[in-house]
Amino acid sequence: MNADADGALHAVFEVNRLLRDAGERVSAAAGQTHSRRMVLQAAGDRATVPDIARRLGLQRQSVQRVADDLVEAGLARYEDNPRHRRSRFLVTTAAGKSALEAIQRAHRDWVADLEATVGDLDWARLGADLDRIARAVGNRPQSAG
Repeated sequence: MNADADGALHAVFEVNRLLRDAGERVSAAAGQTHSRRMVLQAAGDRATVPDIARRLGLQRQSVQRVADDLVEAGLARYEDNPRHRRSRFLVTTAAGKSALEAIQRAHRDWVADLEATVGDLDWARLGADLDRIARAVGNRPQSAG
């Protein structure tokens, strides 16, 4: 085992944890949770809950709970899907779009601050390297890590 590779992967796990925490703080600036933000973004103008779950790599049931919360809060609504009786569209309302815009503004500010704090870094290279790792991990058979 390559100790550098192992250390880098552990750093990725830590960065992932910290990014999730930051996502919660950024979303909270608009009175939302990170889960609500992700479902609203994935819904776009309209999408079914199963489509959103596939896009996010989540279980349909957990996305359904968040979607129902969004509808109850007036940030989204359900519309009939002419192609599937039971799988309605989740549609972002004006209030949902406004919440997303506020989150996106807070996110842009957070990224700008992060870039200033980190300093000189080849972000494009980092993104490409992480994409390569993601593809490699996604193509490997499941085993204990």
